[in-house]
Amino acid sequence: MIYICYGITKSASTFLYQLTEETFRAAGRPVVRLGPPLRPADSVENYFDFLTDPILESIQQAAAGRDVVLKTHGPPIGALARQIAAGTLLANASIRDPREIALSMLDHGDRSRQWRQHRFSEFAEVADTLNALDIQIGLFRSWAGIAGVRVFKYNDICFDSGAVVAAIAAQIGAAVEPDRVLRRFKSKTRIGQFSKGQALRYTEMSSEDQQIFLDRYAELYSEIDFETEGARLAAARQKGQTLRPSGEFFQHLINFRRRFRI
Repeated sequence: MIYICYGITKSASTFLYQLTEETFRAAGRPVVRLGPPLRPADSVENYFDFLTDPILESIQQAAAGRDVVLKTHGPPIGALARQIAAGTLLANASIRDPREIALSMLDHGDRSRQWRQHRFSEFAEVADTLNALDIQIGLFRSWAGIAGVRVFKYNDICFDSGAVVAAIAAQIGAAVEPDRVLRRFKSKTRIGQFSKGQALRYTEMSSEDQQIFLDRYAELYSEIDFETEGARLAAARQKGQTLRPSGEFFQHLINFRRRFRI
């Protein structure tokens, strides 16, 4: 089985990819790490800019019936969408509040300029991120619109990781104890491309800058509630505060445990 992880840049896409691989492993299904000629010999992930029909065919041949998890930031092209909708491929997609993506892009831009690297160095001000975000959100919509693609929000990936693992396990038809997967990531150093991990980071942005995003991506904000209960609790912990979970959150936890029998 080929499982594809698409992610908008700075949306915990690498962590979601790692959680997906570990869920397969916890289910007793070892995943294939692709090597030459598809990936460099020292590659730590199965990342592809574009997953074309010929590349997918080559991956299927290399996997030889074994499970393989792929990561991409590229669009769903060729027969990929039809295969996912038909269930011959599985996929998920990660999304984050655009305000927080922009802040993370600016952080990366600062580091790139400091280290004299080219990638992300063009992002110095909020306005610099908008065109790139337009493209990324368009790609996300293409993926999210495919029947069968499981969408995960950044705040759930980072602050309700167990629920994400359980959902992936259900998607692949496996019974997995989420804690078994999450133990591997007890140290944040095991999470690829881990940055600040700050919950509700959009609050760092000025209200004027926030309004730019709220207006520009109003439709997306009307469709997705980015500010999850898990993120609110995490933000309080990060500030040294005590925040009591809501009754709605406890009911969600009860329903979650009943659904996934944990």
